[in-house]
Amino acid sequence: MNKISPLRRAVPTPDTLVDESGKPAFGTFSQTFKQFDLLRFKSSSKFRKLINKLRLTEWEAVEVISAKGAFLTAVYKFGILDINLTVFFEKENGKLHVWNNMDLFLNRCHLAKTLFDGRSSVYQTKKAKTVITNNYETGMAVCQGFAKNKKSGRIEFDFGLKRMSKPSVVSIPIKGVYPVYTEKDIFKFNGSIKIDGIEMTDNDSMAVIDDHRGYYPRKSGYDWLTTFKYRDLDDKKVPFGLNLTDFRLNPKQFDYNENGYWDKTNFHLLPITHFERNGKIKTIKDSFGDINLTLETTAMHKVSLNLLLFRIDYQLSFGKLNGYITDQDNNKIEFRDDLALSEYRYTII
Repeated sequence: MNKISPLRRAVPTPDTLVDESGKPAFGTFSQTFKQFDLLRFKSSSKFRKLINKLRLTEWEAVEVISAKGAFLTAVYKFGILDINLTVFFEKENGKLHVWNNMDLFLNRCHLAKTLFDGRSSVYQTKKAKTVITNNYETGMAVCQGFAKNKKSGRIEFDFGLKRMSKPSVVSIPIKGVYPVYTEKDIFKFNGSIKIDGIEMTDNDSMAVIDDHRGYYPRKSGYDWLTTFKYRDLDDKKVPFGLNLTDFRLNPKQFDYNENGYWDKTNFHLLPITHFERNGKIKTIKDSFGDINLTLETTAMHKVSLNLLLFRIDYQLSFGKLNGYITDQDNNKIEFRDDLALSEYRYTII
């Protein structure tokens, strides 16, 4: 049995994710989409087509890992629900700083229409601001903002990003029908993240941008894990990043999946994985013995909402990653207490 489906090999990216007839493109693609046009999507239900705008889920998130810890800020929109989440996990003491803003009906989150030409994803109030400005035509982006509350203090961030490898661009047919697209890239970090005036980054900080858009069925969910850093290889520091997911209600994970790792030139595919949770331990394995990882959770941010017909259970975990993956040359890449981020999400919409 092949470990990687031929359908996961990257093909040229079409001009738009959803064409004029309402048909989405599914597969793995070589470059960033210039347009998305997701509101064109023709659902199997006429009623669902009428409420596409309310069903569309979109977010753009930036993650940074430094010697001191891990940072995340996200602009998230689902219909009438807007979320701006900014988090910093301190590695030394295990402290988790959370600035979470959630709004209904206020339309405060605005997602970039494209990742080119300086278009921005924005959330802004008196208590929080995140602006992610995208210039993917030059492989660049900028992330700026702040957040404040009594419990976690004040965080300020202002940094530039430069793409270091080829992107991971995937469009997945959830339940065989619903398009869920994601692009992830690793970036060189240049700038600052401060908590109450204390710098939390260093020269070896790295970043990932996760751009995510699509339609989920009424019941859906996923597990996700990432870690990234500079590896010491032949007396040189080489960028590396890992991305693993397990999409529930994706019956064709073998053909449509975003698992893989980045090196200094490319994104390399990995087999599909299964996540298992047992208390604070999360285990991630494939069926071939190429991936065997455990994440020991140190800190977690939870969101649980149950509003009549709408439910969301979300967990953002930070912890120690141990184990190995097997690279394209059949060499093991080992992880020994590496700082990693992981998500669990289950929704009924």
